[in-house]
Amino acid sequence: MSRRRIKIGDIFAIPLPDGKYAFGRVMEDAQLAVYQGKYESIQDFDKTRKYSFIVGVYRNVLTDGKWLVID
Repeated sequence: MSRRRIKIGDIFAIPLPDGKYAFGRVMEDAQLAVYQGKYESIQDFDKTRKYSFIVGVYRNVLTDGKWLVID
């Protein structure tokens, strides 16, 4: 898979072990703001939801292609 350039504000779909998705927005300083809730599909995501928490992530987690950029 090709690696992509990450920008602040990118939103990632994060596949979960139960088959649902969580979503996170790239913030400054290697942070990912994770939105509240889990969703059955990527199309169900509501980006007007508030953030549940913010975590630090390694850049390679965002660039390896396993999480889809949806916005």
